[in-house]
Amino acid sequence: LAIFSITRPGDEIILTDSVYSPTRILTQDFLKEFNIKAVFYDPHDLKTIEKNISKKTKLIFVENPGSNSFEFQDLGKIISIAKKNKILTAIDNTWATPYYFKPIKFGFDMSIVSATKYYSGHSDVMGGSLAVNKKVFNKVKTAERNTGLRLGPDDAYLITRGLRTLDVRLDRHSENAKKVAEFLSKNKKFKLLYPYKKDSYNFRMWKKYYSGASGLMGLKIKSKNTNSVKKFVNSLKLFGYGYSWGGFESLALHQEYRETGNRKYLNLAKDEHLVRLHIGLEDPSDLIADIKQALKHLK
Repeated sequence: LAIFSITRPGDEIILTDSVYSPTRILTQDFLKEFNIKAVFYDPHDLKTIEKNISKKTKLIFVENPGSNSFEFQDLGKIISIAKKNKILTAIDNTWATPYYFKPIKFGFDMSIVSATKYYSGHSDVMGGSLAVNKKVFNKVKTAERNTGLRLGPDDAYLITRGLRTLDVRLDRHSENAKKVAEFLSKNKKFKLLYPYKKDSYNFRMWKKYYSGASGLMGLKIKSKNTNSVKKFVNSLKLFGYGYSWGGFESLALHQEYRETGNRKYLNLAKDEHLVRLHIGLEDPSDLIADIKQALKHLK
């Protein structure tokens, strides 16, 4: 809805290379049928945004942190580039939600959040939200009315119910994630993808723009034995195995290379594996103990 509202055949959009893979498929493959071109910039080098701007560019689409790779970008620089070139901006803010970062107030034109995740909080509904500023409101309203993209009443009720406890839940997710991250950061088998290292660029960019961190993080594991990584994930007893996240339960997922969206700028060697963890509302000491017992499978 966000993209269709402001683009027409012949237009171009620029997206971060680390965008959510279904978003990549939609923009790279589906929009091509409507003669709308998608180009992808390197999230580690924002100069690649400016290099890809043309007279046809209508939108810069950001996801922060990057999907599965969890790098944080300098959002202020992106907004400056967009305003300088009179280009609209959108951000997928699902990881933080407006509780930890308010995109419209910051200067983005559109903010997208998967309501399936933290908004709902109970893994029992699918939906999405789109917040916009006055500049694009009428265009989005027209597109929404003409396409009929709206929630059913039961879905809306469940998401509204979840929003009532969003702050309480996110505080607990964040508190638990911090404790698990402290444990994981000390293990040499992992490279932790989470804003925990105070001297890192990732931490500085997170701290500069966000008031908190949610429960989603990644692990980069170096192993020539793919089966051992899968055994590590499958032997977790308190962590469920699932693609979605944001509910009350902890989840783990071994990301196959194809699930990263065939990225151009993904820094992942052949013997490196991505494991995504969502830290839920359980006792963090139990989660840490669960990870400890599964470590024996990593080779």
